[in-house]
Amino acid sequence: MLKPVPPELSGVFAAVPTPFRSDGSPDAEKFRHLLEFLLRKGIRGFCLGGVTGEYAALGVEERLSLFQDAARHIADRAALVIGVGAEHCGQVQRLGQGAAEMGATAALLPPPFFFPHLSNDVLDFLLSVAPGLPLPVIFYNIPQFTSAVSMHDIVQFIGSVPNAVGIKDSSGEKENLPLLRQAKADMPMAILIGSDDLFLDALESGADGAISGLAAACPELHLALYHAFRTGQDEEARRLQRLLDALIARIAEFTPPQAIKLALESRGFDVGSPSFPRGKRQMARDDAFKAWFREWMTKCETACARP
Repeated sequence: MLKPVPPELSGVFAAVPTPFRSDGSPDAEKFRHLLEFLLRKGIRGFCLGGVTGEYAALGVEERLSLFQDAARHIADRAALVIGVGAEHCGQVQRLGQGAAEMGATAALLPPPFFFPHLSNDVLDFLLSVAPGLPLPVIFYNIPQFTSAVSMHDIVQFIGSVPNAVGIKDSSGEKENLPLLRQAKADMPMAILIGSDDLFLDALESGADGAISGLAAACPELHLALYHAFRTGQDEEARRLQRLLDALIARIAEFTPPQAIKLALESRGFDVGSPSFPRGKRQMARDDAFKAWFREWMTKCETACARP
């Protein structure tokens, strides 16, 4: 029997990028500045330590220290989902314990990300690890970067583990939406979309909200789109989704963390040292994108200001 799904697992969650120092360590002060900006914009949910946060570049204790500092800063102003992905099950448990101690709403649990594993083996991993985590668990479906798990196995996992309460689906596979809608009809679960191009489609299919890296760069748009949908402004929601689609198309040549950090830089934020060295060609692409984004952001602010 599933535990009740935390009601906080709805709406727009910003997946926040990690600012790095030149030595590769996380910069907690810059991280707090980003969090405060997003809180001022109206974000009431954060996801820390997912792919956007480049968790693979950080050690377990670095992650816990950064997240604990963030949790203290956020306090009771927003819900907090903490990524607990790691290659070793003991590290997953350590991260989960730390997430619970800092008062996180839920843990975000992806499959292992380095060695490819069979879907059935990943299911066994999830069934073994998740029950030992002392807080609600959201499965992180992101097969682009981890071992893939079939949707059948994901639904089985959520249905059979008492503290498994939902999914963040970042697969980009639209065909998953009706399957998840049926699963939600059969059992209580939270559905949070992680693919921005499917944001409106997912809401129309019964999703509870989104966990989005782009929401960390342009929270105004995601919040406006979600509000438009929830208040029955269908044409407005479609118009805002088209604006979001234009941004998605423009960032295709970048990794998600790169694009989000460039967008934030164009808004005046210091996002720290790049994790990937920038050559001349990369810097030219970066500058072109930031110029484009500033123009796009002007359109975005105008669109989101409409009553």
